[in-house]
Amino acid sequence: MSEEFQIPEEPIELTEDERADIEADLTDLVQMHSIFSPQNVKGVVIACQECRQNHFYEWALLQDNLQHMLDTGEPRMHEPAWDIDETEYIQWDYGKGFVDALVDNGIEPGRQVGLTSCPYCETPFDANFRYCPTCGRQLAAIRLFSDLLDRGIDEREARTMLVRAGFDPF
Repeated sequence: MSEEFQIPEEPIELTEDERADIEADLTDLVQMHSIFSPQNVKGVVIACQECRQNHFYEWALLQDNLQHMLDTGEPRMHEPAWDIDETEYIQWDYGKGFVDALVDNGIEPGRQVGLTSCPYCETPFDANFRYCPTCGRQLAAIRLFSDLLDRGIDEREARTMLVRAGFDPF
């Protein structure tokens, strides 16, 4: 009984433009993931030109597929997703447009002011929490305060600005 083994093919050489496009997609994907993942978005949906169906990709799967294209020059075989909740995915074009709008306005996509414990009651929590799970205090003012200090605004002036904006003093 003879088994045929296929000799692995050499990777297909991508043009500079193709490589740049895939690398840009990887960058966009990382930015979309950092923005939409905290909102419980699982990934993106891409309309396939070949089969005319939507393909649902979780963040890591699409990142792996794009990296595979960079390494081999070929896309992976795609199969339809199973048991997908379409509301948990965003359209690639929407996510890309959202990221572009942030960048166009000077906002760094995915940059978050690190806060992992409540300054009021010292409860630890995940960095994407918006309210303290113990005392219920909103954390936006603390994040904003920290960002203002990082930008060189005097602490007293930053506190004054926040109180004038309607935040409780802290």
